[in-house]
Amino acid sequence: MLFFDIGANIGRWALANTNDTVRIISVEASPITYASLCNGVRGHANIIPLHYAVTSGSESSVKFYHCTAANTLSTLDREWLSSPESRFGSMNSSISECTVPAISLDKLIEMYGVPDLLKVDVEGAENIVLRSLTRVVPMLCFEWASEWKDKNIECLEHLRELGFSRFSLQHEDNYTYRPAVFDKTADEIADMLNKSVPKQHWGMIWARSD
Repeated sequence: MLFFDIGANIGRWALANTNDTVRIISVEASPITYASLCNGVRGHANIIPLHYAVTSGSESSVKFYHCTAANTLSTLDREWLSSPESRFGSMNSSISECTVPAISLDKLIEMYGVPDLLKVDVEGAENIVLRSLTRVVPMLCFEWASEWKDKNIECLEHLRELGFSRFSLQHEDNYTYRPAVFDKTADEIADMLNKSVPKQHWGMIWARSD
Protein backbone atom coordinates (compact mmCIF):
# COMPACT_ATOMS: atom_id res chain seq x y z
CA MET A 1 0.00 0.00 0.00
CA LEU A 2 1.02 3.63 -0.54
CA PHE A 3 0.30 6.51 1.86
CA PHE A 4 0.99 10.22 1.34
CA ASP A 5 1.72 12.08 4.59
CA ILE A 6 1.42 15.78 3.71
CA GLY A 7 2.52 17.94 6.62
CA ALA A 8 4.61 15.14 8.08
CA ASN A 9 5.99 17.31 10.89
CA ILE A 10 8.52 15.24 12.89
CA GLY A 11 7.12 11.92 11.66
CA ARG A 12 4.77 10.76 14.41
CA TRP A 13 1.91 9.94 12.02
CA ALA A 14 4.21 8.04 9.66
CA LEU A 15 5.79 6.07 12.49
CA ALA A 16 2.37 5.19 13.91
CA ASN A 17 1.20 3.89 10.51
CA THR A 18 4.33 2.16 9.23
CA ASN A 19 4.54 -1.58 8.68
CA ASP A 20 6.08 -3.97 6.18
CA THR A 21 3.17 -3.61 3.73
CA VAL A 22 3.03 0.21 3.57
CA ARG A 23 5.25 2.74 1.78
CA ILE A 24 4.84 6.27 3.16
CA ILE A 25 5.82 9.45 1.30
CA SER A 26 6.29 11.99 4.11
CA VAL A 27 6.33 15.61 2.92
CA GLU A 28 7.40 18.45 5.23
CA ALA A 29 7.99 22.09 4.23
CA SER A 30 9.75 23.64 7.22
CA PRO A 31 13.52 23.12 6.84
CA ILE A 32 13.89 22.97 10.62
CA THR A 33 11.11 20.42 11.10
CA TYR A 34 12.25 18.48 8.02
CA ALA A 35 15.63 17.87 9.67
CA SER A 36 13.82 16.43 12.70
CA LEU A 37 11.64 14.31 10.41
CA CYS A 38 14.69 12.80 8.71
CA ASN A 39 16.24 12.00 12.07
CA GLY A 40 13.00 10.53 13.40
CA VAL A 41 12.37 8.15 10.51
CA ARG A 42 15.98 7.12 9.97
CA GLY A 43 16.17 3.35 9.74
CA HIS A 44 12.65 3.02 8.32
CA ALA A 45 13.33 2.33 4.65
CA ASN A 46 9.62 2.39 3.78
CA ILE A 47 9.23 6.01 4.98
CA ILE A 48 10.54 8.46 2.37
CA PRO A 49 10.94 12.05 3.64
CA LEU A 50 10.66 14.89 1.10
CA HIS A 51 11.30 18.61 1.63
CA TYR A 52 8.47 20.48 -0.12
CA ALA A 53 5.51 22.72 0.50
CA VAL A 54 2.54 21.30 -1.37
CA THR A 55 0.71 24.05 -3.26
CA SER A 56 -1.58 24.50 -6.25
CA GLY A 57 0.52 27.17 -7.99
CA SER A 58 3.03 26.70 -10.78
CA GLU A 59 5.93 28.31 -8.90
CA SER A 60 8.96 26.21 -7.99
CA SER A 61 9.26 27.79 -4.53
CA VAL A 62 6.96 29.59 -2.08
CA LYS A 63 7.08 31.61 1.12
CA PHE A 64 6.64 29.53 4.25
CA TYR A 65 6.26 30.45 7.91
CA HIS A 66 7.93 28.65 10.80
CA CYS A 67 7.15 29.43 14.44
CA THR A 68 10.38 29.83 16.41
CA ALA A 69 8.47 29.58 19.70
CA ALA A 70 7.13 26.12 18.84
CA ASN A 71 9.44 24.11 16.61
CA THR A 72 6.70 21.78 15.36
CA LEU A 73 4.37 24.61 14.29
CA SER A 74 4.68 25.90 10.71
CA THR A 75 2.36 26.78 7.84
CA LEU A 76 1.78 28.27 4.38
CA ASP A 77 -0.97 30.42 5.93
CA ARG A 78 0.63 33.26 7.90
CA GLU A 79 -2.75 34.12 9.45
CA TRP A 80 -2.70 30.76 11.26
CA LEU A 81 0.10 32.23 13.38
CA SER A 82 -0.96 35.88 13.45
CA SER A 83 -4.75 36.28 13.26
CA PRO A 84 -6.71 36.76 16.52
CA GLU A 85 -9.25 34.37 14.99
CA SER A 86 -6.74 31.51 15.16
CA ARG A 87 -5.92 29.42 18.24
CA PHE A 88 -2.25 30.10 17.40
CA GLY A 89 -2.69 33.80 16.63
CA SER A 90 -0.51 34.85 19.57
CA MET A 91 2.57 33.53 17.74
CA ASN A 92 2.88 36.58 15.47
CA SER A 93 6.10 37.78 17.10
CA SER A 94 7.69 34.34 16.61
CA ILE A 95 7.20 33.99 12.84
CA SER A 96 10.29 33.20 10.80
CA GLU A 97 9.74 33.55 7.03
CA CYS A 98 11.65 31.37 4.58
CA THR A 99 11.45 30.20 0.97
CA VAL A 100 10.97 26.49 0.35
CA PRO A 101 10.62 24.25 -2.73
CA ALA A 102 7.05 23.69 -3.93
CA ILE A 103 5.25 20.72 -5.45
CA SER A 104 1.63 19.72 -6.19
CA LEU A 105 -0.31 16.63 -5.17
CA ASP A 106 -0.74 15.81 -8.85
CA LYS A 107 3.04 15.87 -9.30
CA LEU A 108 3.57 13.61 -6.29
CA ILE A 109 1.07 11.15 -7.78
CA GLU A 110 2.93 11.32 -11.09
CA MET A 111 6.19 10.55 -9.28
CA TYR A 112 5.06 7.87 -6.81
CA GLY A 113 1.65 6.60 -7.90
CA VAL A 114 -1.91 6.95 -6.59
CA PRO A 115 -1.93 6.73 -2.78
CA ASP A 116 -4.32 4.38 -1.03
CA LEU A 117 -4.55 7.04 1.68
CA LEU A 118 -3.79 10.76 1.32
CA LYS A 119 -3.43 12.56 4.68
CA VAL A 120 -3.17 16.38 4.77
CA ASP A 121 -2.36 18.17 8.04
CA VAL A 122 -0.77 21.54 7.24
CA GLU A 123 -1.89 23.97 9.95
CA GLY A 124 -4.67 25.93 8.31
CA ALA A 125 -3.51 25.64 4.69
CA GLU A 126 -5.40 22.47 3.76
CA ASN A 127 -7.39 24.36 1.10
CA ILE A 128 -4.15 25.42 -0.62
CA VAL A 129 -2.88 21.84 -0.67
CA LEU A 130 -6.09 20.18 -1.82
CA ARG A 131 -6.53 22.60 -4.73
CA SER A 132 -3.46 20.89 -6.25
CA LEU A 133 -5.38 17.59 -6.50
CA THR A 134 -7.35 17.11 -9.73
CA ARG A 135 -8.46 13.47 -9.35
CA VAL A 136 -9.98 11.17 -6.78
CA VAL A 137 -7.93 8.81 -4.66
CA PRO A 138 -9.34 5.82 -2.73
CA MET A 139 -9.33 7.57 0.66
CA LEU A 140 -8.34 11.00 1.92
CA CYS A 141 -8.30 12.90 5.20
CA PHE A 142 -7.52 16.52 6.05
CA GLU A 143 -7.34 18.48 9.29
CA TRP A 144 -10.17 20.83 10.23
CA ALA A 145 -10.26 23.55 12.88
CA SER A 146 -13.47 25.28 13.92
CA GLU A 147 -12.12 28.81 13.44
CA TRP A 148 -11.03 27.99 9.86
CA LYS A 149 -14.41 26.47 8.93
CA ASP A 150 -14.81 28.57 5.75
CA LYS A 151 -11.57 27.16 4.36
CA ASN A 152 -12.55 23.67 5.52
CA ILE A 153 -15.85 23.99 3.64
CA GLU A 154 -13.88 25.17 0.59
CA CYS A 155 -11.98 21.86 0.83
CA LEU A 156 -15.24 19.92 0.98
CA GLU A 157 -16.59 21.70 -2.10
CA HIS A 158 -13.43 20.95 -4.06
CA LEU A 159 -13.51 17.29 -3.07
CA ARG A 160 -17.17 17.00 -4.03
CA GLU A 161 -16.41 18.51 -7.44
CA LEU A 162 -13.66 15.92 -7.93
CA GLY A 163 -16.08 13.07 -7.20
CA PHE A 164 -15.71 12.32 -3.50
CA SER A 165 -19.17 11.46 -2.25
CA ARG A 166 -18.91 9.89 1.22
CA PHE A 167 -17.51 11.63 4.28
CA SER A 168 -16.83 11.18 7.99
CA LEU A 169 -15.74 13.58 10.74
CA GLN A 170 -13.13 12.77 13.38
CA HIS A 171 -12.59 14.82 16.54
CA GLU A 172 -9.03 15.56 17.68
CA ASP A 173 -5.96 13.41 16.93
CA ASN A 174 -5.63 9.66 16.72
CA TYR A 175 -2.88 8.77 14.26
CA THR A 176 -4.13 5.24 13.54
CA TYR A 177 -7.84 6.11 13.41
CA ARG A 178 -9.93 4.97 10.45
CA PRO A 179 -13.68 5.70 10.24
CA ALA A 180 -15.93 2.69 10.75
CA VAL A 181 -18.42 4.19 8.28
CA PHE A 182 -18.48 7.03 5.74
CA ASP A 183 -22.12 7.96 6.23
CA LYS A 184 -22.17 11.74 5.79
CA THR A 185 -22.53 13.97 2.74
CA ALA A 186 -20.35 17.04 2.20
CA ASP A 187 -23.32 19.23 3.19
CA GLU A 188 -23.80 17.32 6.44
CA ILE A 189 -20.12 17.72 7.32
CA ALA A 190 -20.33 21.45 6.52
CA ASP A 191 -23.32 21.74 8.86
CA MET A 192 -21.32 20.03 11.61
CA LEU A 193 -18.46 22.47 11.06
CA ASN A 194 -20.81 25.44 11.25
CA LYS A 195 -22.04 24.22 14.64
CA SER A 196 -18.51 23.72 16.03
CA VAL A 197 -16.91 26.09 18.55
CA PRO A 198 -13.94 28.22 17.38
CA LYS A 199 -10.62 27.47 19.11
CA GLN A 200 -12.16 24.44 20.83
CA HIS A 201 -13.13 21.91 18.18
CA TRP A 202 -10.81 20.34 15.61
CA GLY A 203 -9.90 17.00 14.08
CA MET A 204 -9.84 15.31 10.67
CA ILE A 205 -12.38 15.08 7.85
CA TRP A 206 -12.34 11.83 5.87
CA ALA A 207 -13.52 11.31 2.31
CA ARG A 208 -14.06 8.42 -0.09
CA SER A 209 -15.16 8.36 -3.71
CA ASP A 210 -17.02 5.03 -3.73
